[in-house]
Amino acid sequence: MPKRKTHYTMSIINHLTLLMFFLGIIALLALSFSTQVANDTKGGAYMVNQLGLLRMKNYQLLSMIPLNKKEYDRLNIFIDISSSQQHLMILKRYGLINEFNQLKTDWQTQLVPKIQQAKKIDDIKADIDNYVVHINHLVQKIDQKTENKIYYISQLQQLFIVIIICFLIIQIYYLRYYLLIPWKKLIEMAEAITNHDFSQRFNIKLKKNEFDLLGHAFNKMSAQIESQYLLLEKQVAEKTARLQQTNKMISFQYQATKKLYTSAPLCERCLKILRELEELVPLTQFQIRFYESDDPKNYQQISYDNEQKLPYCQNLKCNACLSPSKANSPKGVQRYWYLQENEQKYGILFAFQPTEIILTDEQENLIMGLIEQITTAIKLDRQIEQQKQYLLMKERSAMARELHDSIAQSLSCLKIHLSCLQMQSDLTSQNSIELLTMMRKEVNITYSQLRELITSFRLRLSQTGFYSNLMELIEEFNEKLPFNIQLEYQLPLNIINSKYTFHLLQIIREALNNIYKHAKATQAIVSLKMDEDNIITIHIEDNGIGLQNDIKQDNHYGLIIMRDRVEILNGNLTINSLPHKGTQIVVTFKANKTIPFQIIETIKNGENT
Repeated sequence: MPKRKTHYTMSIINHLTLLMFFLGIIALLALSFSTQVANDTKGGAYMVNQLGLLRMKNYQLLSMIPLNKKEYDRLNIFIDISSSQQHLMILKRYGLINEFNQLKTDWQTQLVPKIQQAKKIDDIKADIDNYVVHINHLVQKIDQKTENKIYYISQLQQLFIVIIICFLIIQIYYLRYYLLIPWKKLIEMAEAITNHDFSQRFNIKLKKNEFDLLGHAFNKMSAQIESQYLLLEKQVAEKTARLQQTNKMISFQYQATKKLYTSAPLCERCLKILRELEELVPLTQFQIRFYESDDPKNYQQISYDNEQKLPYCQNLKCNACLSPSKANSPKGVQRYWYLQENEQKYGILFAFQPTEIILTDEQENLIMGLIEQITTAIKLDRQIEQQKQYLLMKERSAMARELHDSIAQSLSCLKIHLSCLQMQSDLTSQNSIELLTMMRKEVNITYSQLRELITSFRLRLSQTGFYSNLMELIEEFNEKLPFNIQLEYQLPLNIINSKYTFHLLQIIREALNNIYKHAKATQAIVSLKMDEDNIITIHIEDNGIGLQNDIKQDNHYGLIIMRDRVEILNGNLTINSLPHKGTQIVVTFKANKTIPFQIIETIKNGENT
């Protein structure tokens, strides 16, 4: 589409040319009038001189009276004036040509004959004087006309001066209004554009000229540059915001990596990171669910924005669960991501996403990256725990092997020798027989205790984490017992460290083994709970026949070892038993911290002892 050409009414150059033309015309007119008046003045002076010569010639002729015929040529006094047509034209412009011609006619018709006839001066003197008076009268008129001309040209020059001054004022106004002001405005706009100020505009008049065209071009250019500049500023601001957001995300990922791989509790690490993630993505109310085993039914779910601290908090100085959440829209959906690797699920991450919000690819990638980091951190924690258990089992296996190859072999050999010695016929005294019997009994007790220890040392943990191994232990005895054990597990995630795991499992194993071998029960309950003071209580109860003998007797080797393990935990052991009314074993200790050691053993036979 061809561009429409913008027309203007009249060019500034044409205006200036026209003003200069009129000013020149006025100046030429003033000059021509002045020149004409000057010429007229000059001609008038010439005619005054010539008329003065006529007076002089009249008086010369008067002095020469009477004249002879040879002097008649002197009577032609107008010969010089008549030959100057240019000066006669001055008389015509003055309106005195008729008087001059009359003066010439009077001279030729009246005075010349009288002068030729005069014999003496007195005869013609009166006529000459009268003629000179007429000449003087004509001279006065010429002078008067010349003065009038000079006055007229003076007035005319003043008029032309006024006109020229008016034209100059008009020209100055025109130059200022149509040239200087627009020029300054264009310069101001150029300087403003240089300083990135595109708000100024050129005021275009109805009657357009070149500056209006330039102003229109400047306005259009300024508007286009302003729009482009604003667009560029917007793009720069968006790019800067993106870079800042990317920098925040990178910094967040770096700090999240540092926080995840610390020794702080897992809930503290994750909640702080998730609260910081809330500031980078338009999601709120992050919650994370941890699986302690492959069974997704047993989990621990943590979140922030709580009114009080999470139960069983392991760090009293931590307030991560109390951190407030940012305001969120009432309408939205619950999103979740699995924390898994190679089909191994470690938990689920939940978040609330408002309906009107759509996550960007960067935000999605950030969340997925964080999920991978959390998954890796949980995996590493489990691997470290598994490594600790492996090292512990390896050490215990080595101890069991050493005990079996050394002390166990010696005790076994000692039992054989004691049996051989007891069968000797020469040991007939009652004291010797009782002594041998007592020694054999002590050796049997020691050997049984040692076998129990060796068996305990050789036990291995097949799973990572206390709960997984406990479930495996429960399943093992469910297969042995004619009924299923009722399990009540209410402990937080990973509250039992690897140091306590083995001892607690052995305590529970020994209690269940007693139920399996001796209790003749039809019901068994294993309960694990934790109170607000981080005190863990393990309660094992059955409805069997109870302990028939004093638990402090030496033949209760399992209970003795159980007592030793509770002592290692710095915990409390309580045994309640009534004949034919079952047995209750209660173990209490503080999670990750020690409590005053105390062992309480009670057999209820109508009253506690």
